[in-house]
Amino acid sequence: MKRFCRYLMVSSCVVYVVVTLIAVYKLYCVVGDKESDGISQLHYPGTNTHISKTEYLKISLNSETTVKRSNVEIWGKAAIAKYLWHHILDGKVENGEGGLVETGFKILHGINFTYRYGPGVIQTTVPSDVEKLVLVLNGRSEEKINVAKQWLDYVPLYKKLTHIAVVLLGDEGCSNDWLLPYMKSRGGRIDVAFLVYDSPLIDNVQFYQWPLGVAVYRGFPDVKPKDLDLKSSRSLTCNFLGTIYENSSRQLLSDVIKKSGLQDSCYIKGRKKWQPNETPETLKIYMSALLKSDLTLSPVGKNTECYRIYEAMSLGSVPVVEDVVTPGNCDTSADSPLRLLKQYGAPIIYVKSWHQLHIVLHQESQLTVEEKAARRIQVTEWYKNFKTHMSASFVQVIEKKFL
Repeated sequence: MKRFCRYLMVSSCVVYVVVTLIAVYKLYCVVGDKESDGISQLHYPGTNTHISKTEYLKISLNSETTVKRSNVEIWGKAAIAKYLWHHILDGKVENGEGGLVETGFKILHGINFTYRYGPGVIQTTVPSDVEKLVLVLNGRSEEKINVAKQWLDYVPLYKKLTHIAVVLLGDEGCSNDWLLPYMKSRGGRIDVAFLVYDSPLIDNVQFYQWPLGVAVYRGFPDVKPKDLDLKSSRSLTCNFLGTIYENSSRQLLSDVIKKSGLQDSCYIKGRKKWQPNETPETLKIYMSALLKSDLTLSPVGKNTECYRIYEAMSLGSVPVVEDVVTPGNCDTSADSPLRLLKQYGAPIIYVKSWHQLHIVLHQESQLTVEEKAARRIQVTEWYKNFKTHMSASFVQVIEKKFL
């Protein structure tokens, strides 16, 4: 019996040593492979990882080391695609910006996203074997709608395509009914659409609201709060730079500023005609005004929602927004305008008329330097978190509709 027990103990020790040696050998092989491949370790479950195209292909093809992932293409034919990719999804491009085709790769929540944007993205140059697609389109004018329709009419030629989502820069008057025949519920191919502006179509089933964001087409950058000086006092109380239309609330705002003698504390720079593009110099002047101002005045244009609101918040300047629904077919419920921003509790000051501006400025004068600094931090953090929420919401909807 003693001999048998001794035999068991010796056998157990031998097995333990053998198992340990095997584990060490496997670890050595894994480390050796990593060093020889020159590829950094990626984190998979719920990952939020930037990768190069080479790494992306290795990950996608190596079924032994990764779980099966779903591939989703993002094709941008409107500048808001850049806002989606860079600002919301925090994606990068591999080949730099400004080329015929910008490409990027990112893993989000187990989905391999491939981003393509630029004039070189046309129906015959994109991958014809696409299965899942997010198409970013411009529907702001008849000319842009016609281009968008050409893309949607071409979609059936992608024979492997099973799911499609559209992110649409909609009409400022919310006239987006042209999209309805393309929806899957109407016999079309689109599973889900994300619409900019307060469209009455929004039901959080087929149609979701999407933020306008900053004017990436004018070169407005993705500013990080850590890169800003938010604690030093600012030299201006408020600012407004924009097109001033005759007989508009923007004209009223300009008149109120002049009559109140606020030109020294509020920087107002108007122009008679809208200009689609900024020069490096005008962009610098505009951003400087936002960075120097505690408040950014935002009178309505063709729609209440405008780039200025998001740009101000990104730089720590509180938007003062005219809380008025503009003419057209946009939602007129108590939640509008700016339904999405109100839903997320955006740190915005609302006025019904610019005659109320003196009340806002009086309240502003009662704040201490420390209180204003704390508010700037709050505003930039809110905007940062808002983008994170929109990213999570976008990916969640794509998962629900595509997978």
